[in-house]
Amino acid sequence: MRYWLPIVLALLPGMIGTVLGLAAAAGIVFAGSIFVFRFQASPALIAPLTGWIVSALVLPLWWFSRRRDRTLQEALAREQLAREEHHRRFIHHLNHELKNPLTAIRAGLANLEDEGRLDPAARSSLQTVRGQVERLARLADDLRKLTDLETRTLDHVPVNLSEVVTEAVDLIHAIPDWDGRRVTVDVQRVPWQLSPIQGDHDLLVLALYNLLNNALKFSTPDATVELRAREDGSWSIVEVADTGRGILADDLPHVTEELYRGQDARGTEGSGLGLALADRVTRLHGGRLVIRSREREGTVVTLRLPSGQK
Repeated sequence: MRYWLPIVLALLPGMIGTVLGLAAAAGIVFAGSIFVFRFQASPALIAPLTGWIVSALVLPLWWFSRRRDRTLQEALAREQLAREEHHRRFIHHLNHELKNPLTAIRAGLANLEDEGRLDPAARSSLQTVRGQVERLARLADDLRKLTDLETRTLDHVPVNLSEVVTEAVDLIHAIPDWDGRRVTVDVQRVPWQLSPIQGDHDLLVLALYNLLNNALKFSTPDATVELRAREDGSWSIVEVADTGRGILADDLPHVTEELYRGQDARGTEGSGLGLALADRVTRLHGGRLVIRSREREGTVVTLRLPSGQK
């Protein structure tokens, strides 16, 4: 209907002019209960002619305008696709270019450590260098993962969300920096367990891992991070809550952008990709990531994922 409406509107002046012209040119006589029309030539016939001239002018203008808009939209879409493709190629090229030098540096550092002739100061410096090398390697790897998600299609298989939660927590506790940190888990089990999610198990683990990593990173060592999972109708809700420094209001709209670092986060180690990865994974599953935060109180990141429950 929306495609025909402009055409009808364009033809409307001609149709109205025709009706008015015919009415003005017709002599109308009332005889009893019968209307008698007596048609005669009249200058009023100019009305339909004028109407159709207007229609003839409006219709081509509408058609050319519509064609121009469609051409512009197609050009913008092609430009967007070209930018995305250029971005993907750049990230893959960057990852490739970094891989070999990082491997060589790691090998060199290992050789220096194996020699055993380093004094404490030199060994400390070596550990600092190794930490920065590993940070650069993680950055390149996260960029590659984020780029791969742009073209990845999901294998929609049933995924047990409880198992995803357990695996993500186990991965976090396997990191020496987070070993011993308190992560409480509350997964709905009554009156029924969580329904399966149609999606990719590994990607969902990756999303939760990044959210937990962020929560621990921006919380004090004695703070507790909570991971909660429940159902809300046909949605599965997963929340990661912390009592950290919170996110500034000006930063909140941008924290899911690639490489974005909030003002308060610039003194904390990280790549600025954790929330971007979690957001991309959530959208791939047809869900939505929502962030609520209060400065100096904490942050709650919520994943809303469509479940298999109808």
